Amino acid sequence: MSIPSYPLFEPLKKEHKSLFDNAFENYPPEISEFTFTNLYSWRIAYDFQISMLGDLIILKASSGTRHRFLSPIGQGDIKQAIVKILDDSKGAFIRISESAKDLFSNDPGFIVDLDRNNSDYLYRTIDLISLQGRRYDGKRNLIKKFRGEYEYRFLEFNASNISRCLEFEEKWCSIKDCDSVEGLNNERNAIKEMVSNFSEFNLIAGAVEIKNAILALAIAERFNLNTLVMHVLKADPNMPGLYQVIMNEFLEKSSGAFEYVNLEQDLGIEGLRKSKKSYHPVKMINKYTISLKE
Repeated sequence: MSIPSYPLFEPLKKEHKSLFDNAFENYPPEISEFTFTNLYSWRIAYDFQISMLGDLIILKASSGTRHRFLSPIGQGDIKQAIVKILDDSKGAFIRISESAKDLFSNDPGFIVDLDRNNSDYLYRTIDLISLQGRRYDGKRNLIKKFRGEYEYRFLEFNASNISRCLEFEEKWCSIKDCDSVEGLNNERNAIKEMVSNFSEFNLIAGAVEIKNAILALAIAERFNLNTLVMHVLKADPNMPGLYQVIMNEFLEKSSGAFEYVNLEQDLGIEGLRKSKKSYHPVKMINKYTISLKE
């Protein structure tokens, strides 16, 4: 399909999926934002627009007070593309990977800031399944206590029954008051997009069911050859141990041969950061913001 050439842009569409799939296959992504599932599902919240600069895919997020761009995707001179777009727009590049950031490490004309709130957490899958060692004592105890108190089923979903997950999302949102929190409402809309495009996006999903009600949900997909990325992982907050159970059950039954799992970022939310750190990541995949020095 025809994509506008920079500086022209058009809204991100489902028809662009094959373009991104080919680019990510040839140039495996480093950051969790770079799956078509994430980009498309969050396209309205960020107002994502797409353009081509040579053979590079350029993504612009038009939401907010100034133009923001994601790292160019594909084959080409990434630094040259970033410099040109910053000169033109006086905006910023966000969610820049470590390797792209290094292109600017000795260039005094640019401001490079660590975006810690959006850094990804990477874990060994086997660690989160086996929960071996003293550092996971608390997780094992929570799971054991939950299993002693509740009779539950772990369900693996496909396109025929994935819509059941929306029942849980609405219940979770009623507890968290998503209507009053922009980020949670945007997440709710993103989950609806994932459910609507479940087969086309090659997603994997599982849930915990108690008394015919879905009370915890996980949605993930292949990120690269050895890594699974978890797009959604949530549980009824009023049931201690359920979050640990859905994490453990899903990875044990659905992670396949993936050596690593990327649990995405903590967004600077204190409780979420504490939880993700407590699972002992093997690596933080840092992201950066780049802008011109005035």
